[in-house]
Amino acid sequence: MNKHNPKNISVSLLTRSAAALLAAFVMVPAAHADATDDYVRSVMQKRHIPGMSIAVMRDDQVIKEASYGLASIEHNAAVKPDTIFSLASMTKTFTATAIMLLVQDGRITLDDTVIKILPQLPPAWAGVTLRHCLSHTSGLPDAITDDINIITINGDRDVLLQELAKLPLKPAGEKSVYNQTGYMLLGMVIEKTSGMSYEQFLQTRLFRPAGLKAAEFGDAWSIIPGRSDLYTSLGITKDHSKLEVKEGRPTVMQDRIYHYGAKFMPDYLMPAGLLNASIDDMVKFEQTLISGKILSPASLKQMTTPFKLHNGQDGDFGLGFMFMPFGKQVAIAYGGGAAAWRLSLPEQHLTVVVLTNLQGSQPHALAADIAKLYVNAAQ
Repeated sequence: MNKHNPKNISVSLLTRSAAALLAAFVMVPAAHADATDDYVRSVMQKRHIPGMSIAVMRDDQVIKEASYGLASIEHNAAVKPDTIFSLASMTKTFTATAIMLLVQDGRITLDDTVIKILPQLPPAWAGVTLRHCLSHTSGLPDAITDDINIITINGDRDVLLQELAKLPLKPAGEKSVYNQTGYMLLGMVIEKTSGMSYEQFLQTRLFRPAGLKAAEFGDAWSIIPGRSDLYTSLGITKDHSKLEVKEGRPTVMQDRIYHYGAKFMPDYLMPAGLLNASIDDMVKFEQTLISGKILSPASLKQMTTPFKLHNGQDGDFGLGFMFMPFGKQVAIAYGGGAAAWRLSLPEQHLTVVVLTNLQGSQPHALAADIAKLYVNAAQ
């Protein structure tokens, strides 16, 4: 879900990727084969996905959890339940949860303007509320664009804010437009309101109470023990300096993958996309949300309800969640990096989480197809 336009990418061609992937399926011990295993392995082979972990939950009970393939092709290291994956924009749902904790504490309200809490922001942003930021309806210029991406990497947050202030502002609440800036501001709100760093607040109020043991913040350059290597099937330029974009979208390679190591997001954009976690962590996070242990059912309901646009129509997002069609139902989802996805079907009490280490793995389709297997089996 992130918009990538990195200026510097460290990549190396995996000339033997197909052979290595085939070896992964042969050498890594397989879980008891079922329809899900068969489907996952076939898609991994077809899309050249090195490694993956999945979890399927009915309410708060895990009915399927499995890991497949390789966390590192180079080192022939298998994916395990505690293997850490880059969550990219999945981070936003954790940030939204942190904001809702402060709302429950009575420290802030969703309809507070960001400038009320952060008076240093440009006066033109006075109409933007926390709810707008959470639901991608803020109308703010995006912090990751072709025009200012080099600033986000090489500059500091104050410089970025100065540059963003020069760009046009669209009316808040009128349209759903995916946006990184709003989540950067939400991170600043968390710090200002709690008196803690963003990372410290999440560790203290969310990760530890929920039992998330592997969750850690860091970009592709950070050294995080147990983290899977990240690969990409998205096209890159001939000089390997950046993603190749045509008609506003990254191109997709059909028969090979590359190692991916772009530093496209600085630490101050941490609330928008720098969390890493394992499938075990994701299961615990989902169980915590369902149980009401940290967030009240009323808070979760607000997060998973579409934002009402000014024209009365439902927006594409709730508060940290998004919505996608699933047959005649509507699935509640969040995802990141074109590599990880979470999908929930409230009518079926079913949740599927898919974590892969390949950008361009189509994780939304993977999650939906796995969900269909369980929906069909129940009918």
